[in-house]
Amino acid sequence: MKEVVDYIHSIELRVGIYSSAGSKTCAGYPGSLGYEGQDALLFAEWGIDYLKYDNCYNEGVSAKERYKTMGEAINATGHQMFYAICNWGNDGVTEWAPEIANSWRTTVDIQIGN
Repeated sequence: MKEVVDYIHSIELRVGIYSSAGSKTCAGYPGSLGYEGQDALLFAEWGIDYLKYDNCYNEGVSAKERYKTMGEAINATGHQMFYAICNWGNDGVTEWAPEIANSWRTTVDIQIGN
């Protein structure tokens, strides 16, 4: 991945990655819950610029705790990374997210139709 990210940076673009603050992502792939430090370090080593951090399979752990843990793990790497929380506006995110992340969802997905 490092070589891919380096190439993307060489053409003056930025790279984002997706993970979840749960045991799995919303698609059922492994999430970062319990592996925040390891995952943040790997993302930093690759040179990732943006992390969208979702909310699936959260195992009942409080949102604030899960998102704060990843935020601290990112900061500990020393690598600057834009950190976007996606918990669909739940759990009072607007009250605590400004001190943890760069951006956060304030609503659920928009649905159009019946």
